[in-house]
Amino acid sequence: MSYRRSLNPDYTEGVDRKVLKTLCQRFITLVEHRLQRTRLALTPRQQVVLELLPLLFHVNHPLLPGYVSRTTPHRLVNYEPDKNIVAQAQRLSRSFNYREPARHHGDITSLYLMGSTGSIAHSGGSDFDVWLCHRSDLDATALMELQRKADLVCQWAMEMGSEMHIFLMDAEAFRSGRHEAAADSEDCGTAQHYLLLDEFYRTGIWLGGAYPLWWLIPPDQEANYAELAELLLEKRFIKPKDYIDFGGCARIPPNEFVGAGMWQLYKGIDSPYKSVLKLMLVESYAKDEDTLPNLSLAYKQAIFADTLDPDELDPYVMVYRRLEQSLQSQREQGRLDLVRRSFYLKIGERLSVFVPEREKSWRRKVMEKLTHEWEWSERELRYLDGRSAWKVDQVIQEKRAVVNELTGCYRFLSSYAREKGLAAAISARDINLLGRKLYAAFQRKAGKVEMINPGIAPNLSEDNLAFHHLSSQAIGAAGNGWLLYRNLSNPMDAAFNPAVKRSNSLIELLVWAYCNGLLDRSTSVSLASGESHASQYELQQIISSLRSLISLPLPEVTQQDYRAKAKLRTTLVYVNVGVDPMADLSRRGLHKLSNRNDALGYASERANLVVTLDQVIINSWNEVMVQRYESGDTLVQCLKNYLAALAESEQFGAGLPQLSVLCYCPTRAGAIAQRVSQLFQQVVACYFSAKERARSRYILQMEDRYFVLQFVDDQPRFTALDDYVGLCEFLAQPQKHYSSIVVDDYALSEDVLRAVFARMRPHAVQVFYLSQGRITDIYVIDEKGSLLVYRETGSDINVLLGSLKQFLLGVQERKQMHDSLVDDGAGFLEVEFYQLQPGKPEYRTEKRDISLHKGFGDYVEIQAIGAYENGRELDFNLYCEHKEFTVLEHGGRVAAALAHYLSSRFRNSAALPGYIIDLSLPHDLEREEYQSHLQTTQYLQYKVVLEREIRTARTDGAAYLAAPNMNPAAAR
Repeated sequence: MSYRRSLNPDYTEGVDRKVLKTLCQRFITLVEHRLQRTRLALTPRQQVVLELLPLLFHVNHPLLPGYVSRTTPHRLVNYEPDKNIVAQAQRLSRSFNYREPARHHGDITSLYLMGSTGSIAHSGGSDFDVWLCHRSDLDATALMELQRKADLVCQWAMEMGSEMHIFLMDAEAFRSGRHEAAADSEDCGTAQHYLLLDEFYRTGIWLGGAYPLWWLIPPDQEANYAELAELLLEKRFIKPKDYIDFGGCARIPPNEFVGAGMWQLYKGIDSPYKSVLKLMLVESYAKDEDTLPNLSLAYKQAIFADTLDPDELDPYVMVYRRLEQSLQSQREQGRLDLVRRSFYLKIGERLSVFVPEREKSWRRKVMEKLTHEWEWSERELRYLDGRSAWKVDQVIQEKRAVVNELTGCYRFLSSYAREKGLAAAISARDINLLGRKLYAAFQRKAGKVEMINPGIAPNLSEDNLAFHHLSSQAIGAAGNGWLLYRNLSNPMDAAFNPAVKRSNSLIELLVWAYCNGLLDRSTSVSLASGESHASQYELQQIISSLRSLISLPLPEVTQQDYRAKAKLRTTLVYVNVGVDPMADLSRRGLHKLSNRNDALGYASERANLVVTLDQVIINSWNEVMVQRYESGDTLVQCLKNYLAALAESEQFGAGLPQLSVLCYCPTRAGAIAQRVSQLFQQVVACYFSAKERARSRYILQMEDRYFVLQFVDDQPRFTALDDYVGLCEFLAQPQKHYSSIVVDDYALSEDVLRAVFARMRPHAVQVFYLSQGRITDIYVIDEKGSLLVYRETGSDINVLLGSLKQFLLGVQERKQMHDSLVDDGAGFLEVEFYQLQPGKPEYRTEKRDISLHKGFGDYVEIQAIGAYENGRELDFNLYCEHKEFTVLEHGGRVAAALAHYLSSRFRNSAALPGYIIDLSLPHDLEREEYQSHLQTTQYLQYKVVLEREIRTARTDGAAYLAAPNMNPAAAR
């Protein structure tokens, strides 16, 4: 007759060594149960790994796996292999002969399996987590060799069919809190200490070496763990070499719950059901810390009470029982149902499949007992057992429940931390790492494709998918949206079936279906295009491009990826999906009337054939985004957002993402794709080919409009200009820094500006002139790249250019005197002159030496000094031949007064032209900070205006201000 004997020793009154031995034996009994259950789940080769593991670290033999050198730490304390183990080693290496290691003290203190091994959640495919405990006084070299040996043993285990992870553990360092690791797929990083210890004590399987001293401390005395441990050791009730001390676990510090919760969320992205259980356990610990013991203490209480039921003390069953107790007390039946589903799916026993009683495994018997308690029906079992056949509806529903639970637990823990004023027991490094992965997986944002299957179902592929344009529907035909259906036997059945997903973009539906596994190579697809121009051919081509350009599964995101900003990895741009850009031109026959082939200015009407764009971006955090552009200047919007993303992620040169532009519309698809691809590549090369972004302005022409791209405060800015005159006026604006001008290959074709911009360079003032009879067009690019364009009529070209050179040199002298600081536009600049001459296909430029022309006999020299005389408007006082014409004397008629003087001066002789050769401007010209150093074109602009006013007044005999037409294009 058996009976239970509860032990509750009080060591302060004396220690009975028989009690200590009995306690150890009870723990060993459960360990042996767990080891036996572990073996049942393993193949014969995997069993060899498990059996030989202690021996491999006990001896240091070159014929056995893991050998590094003669000095590698070895010898497992208190370990003596039996004949069967030695025989297995000899089968592995026939030349191996076992000899007891010569060292008196073992370097290896003990060896443990921990985690799910031997539990109901363990299977042949599960990995092994091993704690290899070593002496605390091993030096760095010895530890490096031991780590190398552990790595080699793991490699050998993998060859034998077992995935193994061996962690080197120093009990003294762990007990004092010096253990630290980085967060990765196998280690909890800095997120937890006592929670990890709690898991170790309740799941650890002793393989050899010293026993945990924790086994001997009564559960009701856990708070006095240190004192009792010291008593047992100092009074020599136990031998120090027989036990290893990781410390007590009476209470888990509340701040660990926050860090551990974040860590479980991190793992929950890839393993949701397992993480739901662990995350909810952390929440239960936090909520019930004052009323319920942690599971390691509950485990020890059962052993001291001699209730050694291996089923109820199974680590995973204990987790479930704790959550059941907690949730039932809080009356949260919905969450308890999720826990039960998560537990059932994690275990993986298919109870709806009949198995004879004699063939039932212990795992199945435990699950039958539990599901009977839960009163689950056969229908519920069949539903969960059919997980491999779950389709999108079930997966979305299940994901919603899982994610709600994960985020709900996280919100609770965050609130818990705030209420208690806790700092999470997790390093800033790991917080950043975990937070970024959570953001990438769960954060919703515009255009982001939701991944609906984070490890919930193994296969979501559909046999048939149908893509319907909204206009094809019998009901609700208005709009341009798209609908996705599954398993439609007839397109007319769409009205009687719910759509799986809706979107304004066909590309978004295709990407969503493809990335979530609904659309694979076996899926047949159909199309109901309605009023759109989409075709079955286009649909198949898009699907084919997704398969070739986006490999699934997406590559694993490394810790290094999360530590850096999310970078663009792949970009796909689809042009004119479901659109015929030439439908109107074809109807009118205009596509045959011109040889103009630019897709952005096609045929005689310069039609833009890029109507819509769909941009697909996959970044280094595996976020997939789709953005559709279908109104306004779609190409400019798409290009701007792409450049902004590159700037945000700081990608340059070799780090630029793969870019593919695709077009499958009915007409000119290849030419359109090539044109858009060329544009993207040229713009990206302009700004991102070097490590430092160029300060350039890029000119793009679409239809009859111009767009100028420039980065302002590290953000791309497009300025739309309606015509050529507006373009020139915009390019005349002052710049903060020297800004070159890059012209798109198809913009300003055969225009003089292409030749001008090809010559421009920094640290110079360049004058280009085109003389045609009495008309001279002048193009001036100053030291910062600002362009001034104006026209002179009826002047002697040599005098005109000589006086201009005199003025420009004077401006440089004035700037040198006024500029207190030297920047990239300061200092004396070279003044260059180029003559423009017509050529094919473009204008030619030839550098010219221009002689200075003084005013003596060639022209009249005029000086202008500007000031805010009335505090609001800029006025000029003019000086000519020692005569003053001031605002104070003539008011707004200063130019008229000077004109009258000149008319009188040349009444009896040939009139000479008047040119301003010196001009002074206030430094707060337009009250903007960057104009503290005025540019040459700002001076020149006022010179041209004033000269035109004076010339007009001399011609008309009237005095009025009229801003001149400074752009020769207006006269064309």
